Amino acid sequence: MNASRIGFCIALAAACLRADVLEDIARSVPGTARRASSGLFDPESNNDAYHIGPGETQVLCELEGPGEIRHMWFTLASRDRRFNRTVVLRMYWDGASVPSVESPIGDFFAAGNGMRAELNSLPVQVTSYGRALNCYWRMPFRTRARIEVANEGKHDLCIYWQFDWMQLPAPPPDMCYFHARYRQEFPAKPFAPYVIFDGKGAGHYVGTVFSLQSSFASWFGESDDRFYIDGEEEPSIVGTGTEDYFNDAWNLRLFSNANTGVTIKEPNAEDCRFTAYRWHIQAPVTFTRSLRVDIERRSYALVVDPETGAKTTYDFKFRPDFCSSVAFWYQKDIAVPSEPFPPAAARVNKEVFVEAAGEDQRLRASPGVKAATRSNRVANQKRALHVESDGPGGWLEIPFRIEEAGKYSISVYQILTRIRYFWKVGLRGPAGDIALDDAMSFHDIFVTRRENYPESFLYGTWWEKKVGIHALEPGKYVVRFESAGAATCDLDGISIRRFPWDDLHGWMQRYLAEEAALFAARIAEARTAVAALAARIEGYRRATGAYPRALEDLGAVARDPWGQSYRYEAPGRFLPAAFDVYSVHGNSRAPGGWIGNWPSPYVMPGACEGEALQVAAADAGVAPVVQALDINAAPPLSGGKLLFVPFREEGARVDLELPPQAPGRYRLDARLVTSRDYGILALSLDGRRLASAIDAFTPKLGIKTVPCGEVELRDVPSVLRLEAAGRNDASQGYRAGLDAIVLTPVKR
Repeated sequence: MNASRIGFCIALAAACLRADVLEDIARSVPGTARRASSGLFDPESNNDAYHIGPGETQVLCELEGPGEIRHMWFTLASRDRRFNRTVVLRMYWDGASVPSVESPIGDFFAAGNGMRAELNSLPVQVTSYGRALNCYWRMPFRTRARIEVANEGKHDLCIYWQFDWMQLPAPPPDMCYFHARYRQEFPAKPFAPYVIFDGKGAGHYVGTVFSLQSSFASWFGESDDRFYIDGEEEPSIVGTGTEDYFNDAWNLRLFSNANTGVTIKEPNAEDCRFTAYRWHIQAPVTFTRSLRVDIERRSYALVVDPETGAKTTYDFKFRPDFCSSVAFWYQKDIAVPSEPFPPAAARVNKEVFVEAAGEDQRLRASPGVKAATRSNRVANQKRALHVESDGPGGWLEIPFRIEEAGKYSISVYQILTRIRYFWKVGLRGPAGDIALDDAMSFHDIFVTRRENYPESFLYGTWWEKKVGIHALEPGKYVVRFESAGAATCDLDGISIRRFPWDDLHGWMQRYLAEEAALFAARIAEARTAVAALAARIEGYRRATGAYPRALEDLGAVARDPWGQSYRYEAPGRFLPAAFDVYSVHGNSRAPGGWIGNWPSPYVMPGACEGEALQVAAADAGVAPVVQALDINAAPPLSGGKLLFVPFREEGARVDLELPPQAPGRYRLDARLVTSRDYGILALSLDGRRLASAIDAFTPKLGIKTVPCGEVELRDVPSVLRLEAAGRNDASQGYRAGLDAIVLTPVKR
């Protein structure tokens, strides 16, 4: 890192990590407080909202600078259930033609997929069932700020807003512009990560909101985050999994704190929807030329064969999930968008939404069942359908129509109450009846939560109950509610939302075939490159009399097909008498799969394989066996196998006959396996102790190579003795494992 970049990074970090705000507030505050809002100074009016029609864009305010926005508050209402995704917030600084902030309003406030959520973080706070939106990001500007909202939904939008800002005497000399931009990817690009941010310029990255709609009915969170700073080919910041990036662990659950949180998390299943945020305010990621932030699209994939019902789980495979995100950053200039903003139809699933309130006249009900629209503050339109049944078997039917065949995720939006009632819920359509829930409860298990009190006692708790994914044909349908006894319920609505994936089993089969072909091509490319590098290294040695210190001594070296550097060691670990040059095959902790200039599968040159040695003699109860193990050590087991010796007590011995060697002097190295139940091992050759006792205990499987000095071999077979010499206090046994004996002729 050069001095100019170090100075720039320190300045940015210092600006971002200023003294505590409570300390700052005790000093003089430059500027004049201002507020722009949807309200006016009209003492006799309560008309404080803006109303924006479908397809319309409304400029909320134009502020004259220099200034800095310190706080933004919104609350919105619409018959459009997905207005959090269809309403777009745009903010322009200093007369720029492109918005620095461009995001669906819900995603900007950490609620994705058109859903609602509450959170309490440092720069963003949302309350009132996801309806009171507050933002405290600092947003400075020099001459002008323009803020507008576009209603890309199908219904009118009602919006209240307040923006608190400071009119400043002069812009800060080190000012950076606030940016927040949304992007998404669907359908997914195979074999590629999901890109959260790809920008150019100088600035610092301060936050991520990431949302996902799950394709497979399995855990999606094994994907690692990666930050490529200033053109890095290999990222200098690498994560360990999706839940780890959002600072949770072992799955995800709802939580919210100052810097990280999960605002939406449905159970792991098909159509699991998820949103999380992470603010990098305490540790901003600085960049001087460029920054790329991406996250893998790989995890578990549970696939069901539609013909047999058989389930198969694939480990760490690419997933076609619907990913979306908002990147938050500050930059010295105004960043130009790298791609078009996606239209509303691409941002939300197709959906049939049946509003229960106000539909009293369209509903069919049995005698003894009454349904009426009532005011309810927590429902979408502050109205819900109140249903009463005076006995068992009373039913109510709510009609809707499907125009397009496909798989649909069905949800019932309930108003939960303190009284426990149960209803049988089913779907009736062209193909017959489908059971959705045999005993849907309207009991409010959340009523004791502090955040729901006292409002939930008065109005109930708004809740989305998902009742499965079902294949539907076009035609007329009804959702039927049937009471188990005298019962009541309050309904907000029913969602029949198009599930974007119709044939995940077929998709996976095609993907696996493409993956096999891609990986075969990558392996072939890596082997060709390794062979060429090995030839150049040998040529260098012949020309100079020594191996190169690094591959850079040979000139420019390309990266392997997985985007990683080729590795080089001299002397080698796989080829100790020469050198190793290799690709780690995308997994640097699995040496058994590396592609190098050694035999594959790996066989140690000049080794007497432990599994091939003949037992000449053994104590009673000692019966060596051959084991095949994949050990993550470099190099791995020679031949992939070892000779396992099940010693049970101290002093137990086994004699192994070495294959004939040419008479002479040799250097002997023993390659031993280590494990949690291995003991202290003594080695002898033809009755002579070879080395000090070797402790073969390790908490996990491993390998160690033990130099045993020089030995003199005759023209008769030599006998190697292994003896259990004891065990340390941590070991659970006396066992031993021999991978190989390496005999290297000693030159006189």
